[in-house]
Amino acid sequence: MEARPAGKSQRKRLQRQLEFYLSESNLRQDKFLQQAMDEQGFVPVRVLLSFNKLKSLKATERMILDEADKSSSIRVDRAHSCIAPKAVPVTGQDREADTRTIYIDSFSATDDHDSLRRAFAKFGKVNLVSLPRFPQSKKFKGFGFVEFSEQSAADKAAVTSSGPDLYGIRVMSKTRWLEMKEQLKLRLSRADSHPDADVAAGSASDKAENANAPENSKAEDSVSTNAATGKKKKRRRKPETGGHIHFGDDEDGEEGPTGCDSDDNQEATKKQKT
Repeated sequence: MEARPAGKSQRKRLQRQLEFYLSESNLRQDKFLQQAMDEQGFVPVRVLLSFNKLKSLKATERMILDEADKSSSIRVDRAHSCIAPKAVPVTGQDREADTRTIYIDSFSATDDHDSLRRAFAKFGKVNLVSLPRFPQSKKFKGFGFVEFSEQSAADKAAVTSSGPDLYGIRVMSKTRWLEMKEQLKLRLSRADSHPDADVAAGSASDKAENANAPENSKAEDSVSTNAATGKKKKRRRKPETGGHIHFGDDEDGEEGPTGCDSDDNQEATKKQKT
């Protein structure tokens, strides 16, 4: 029985996925694809065929080459065996991209890349949603990053932290998160050298949280009056955010525009080794 030809919707999803794989946002931190590329930026189609997301789209070599040829951002080699971005990005840390990126935490355990992409799309075009995982268990670490196309979108999202539109998700700019991470490293290195130096000042992580918690997430005193006694009673308002800020690895768990499988590269690496 012959396979049914791919429909327009399936092919469009395939094209978007290929464009994501070869986008600047993904290639900047995708070490597997960096290693698979030649000097001109070409990646063999057979490598892409090993990715779980493309398998779920029932992609074939012919389909990949056809959709790459139609794309405005991808080129096909003369031998029709490899594809590459038309503009090969410089790999490594991109400080300009950091200004377009926000740190997020306190989202629901049921949230995934697609739901978070939809939640933040109201602020502007989302290039990338990254949810780092633990290497062994593959479970999410409880925080993530959202990269926008424009810095203005990231700025708008950051000032909306923990608001009703984001259902309590805490947000801060990635540049601020990186600054806090470096401050914490410095304080910890000083503490290792002088164990008693920071005892009176309190823990570095507590200071980082208090200095950067959004105004509407800090615990506040509210006053209520007891009708029987007329006495005023103070109550603590429960913080809306989920506690401490995470400072783990920020490079794992990138996802594509349609929620690509974050194990794609790990699966491909295993096959390459065998």
